[in-house]
Amino acid sequence: MKLFPQDNDVVLYETGFDDDVLERKATSKQLSELVERIEDPIVLALDDMWGSGKTFFLKRWVAAHTAENNGTATTIYFDAFENDYLTDPLISIITAVSARLPNAQAATVKKWKSVAAKLAKPALGIALSVATFGAKQHLDEIGDVIADAANGEAKDAAQDLFDIEKDRKEAVGDFRNLLSDLTQKSAAPIVIVVDELDRCRPDYALTVLEVIKHFFSVPKVHFILSINGKALENSVKARYGAEIDAESYLRKFINVSFSLPRTIGERGEVNVVAKYASKLISDMKLPKRVSDRCVSIMKCVAKGRDVSLRDVGKILSKVALLPNAVHEKNYVDGYIDVLCALLVTSVVDPGLHVKLVSGDAQTSELRAYLFAPKEKTAQRIGGNYNSEYDHEVTIWLATIVFCCGAEELNDVEDLPDWSEQMGGRFDNFGISDVKSIAKGIQKDWVELFRI
Repeated sequence: MKLFPQDNDVVLYETGFDDDVLERKATSKQLSELVERIEDPIVLALDDMWGSGKTFFLKRWVAAHTAENNGTATTIYFDAFENDYLTDPLISIITAVSARLPNAQAATVKKWKSVAAKLAKPALGIALSVATFGAKQHLDEIGDVIADAANGEAKDAAQDLFDIEKDRKEAVGDFRNLLSDLTQKSAAPIVIVVDELDRCRPDYALTVLEVIKHFFSVPKVHFILSINGKALENSVKARYGAEIDAESYLRKFINVSFSLPRTIGERGEVNVVAKYASKLISDMKLPKRVSDRCVSIMKCVAKGRDVSLRDVGKILSKVALLPNAVHEKNYVDGYIDVLCALLVTSVVDPGLHVKLVSGDAQTSELRAYLFAPKEKTAQRIGGNYNSEYDHEVTIWLATIVFCCGAEELNDVEDLPDWSEQMGGRFDNFGISDVKSIAKGIQKDWVELFRI
């Protein structure tokens, strides 16, 4: 048995979607078609919650674009978070792009780097070296110019400022022209994937956006940003204040947004959460009974709220930590279901988890959490069978209300008659202290080892 999900080794620019468990080849192909078809520079945002598999997808897409989707574009993967200790992302991005361009374009790349040296701010406060970029760094900070004047390197600091600004504006034009030459000579687009942008320092993340807008706005040069939109909006507010319309600000930089599919199958009938969980259960060699019931409740929860792939991994790691007795003894179904409800809520909704343990959960919030409206739990409506009735979600609702609800189960409307016999899921002879079940399971099984 394994404690944590094991990520497959990815060889960047080589590993594609051969092992396509989550059926993301279709999205990969559509993305490739878009960046090949559009000539205007576009910035796409893969905007999804943390732990949704954005990095997994993008690292494979940069290989799949040519190997599987017949794309012609040169793809570049750039991990923004690994570079955010620097003050200026421009040179880091240029370095990543240059490493991927064909040797036949080496002369143009050398000129491009030389011009870029006039535009970049010193990384970590140190001027860029001539050996690295083939040009003297033109400083653009007032303090630097004054320091130069004091050292005798400039006689007129004010004039230097104007000259430097003029040089920089000319350099921007030269930079874009050379970048355009790189795509024209190869007749193929350049697509730069910027991953982990929402994990960066706010100033660095926003500087990346500004660099893209001001320096890379060239036909057939596209960016794909991996972001959590809300997190990036918080970066905007951290820099410009809480009153700014962060969403509108980001729209100045991002042209198109998309997310990864939540369902798979020809008709979208399979939830990605369930598919991924089934794979992990097999890979981690987890006991089937508890794992399968965790998947069952996760499927219910995922219909009404986002459950990330990272959440799935955490929940199944908690299954691996359970004592052997949980799996080896033949506990009645009700106890296993309460255990699984506690495991899942501890990750997905910690606030509700506390209420389950204390027996204070309101029926209304349980219905919302399980995506179990009355239309799905009423077996009959007006004496006729209800075609919307969902037996699985009704079992979960009735079981959790019975053990953890603030309301007595008999007082809950729109439940089937069989729910009155819920005690039989715990003990054939009845059970007296129902509200102690969750507390005991939490103490003896869930809290024994914690992640």
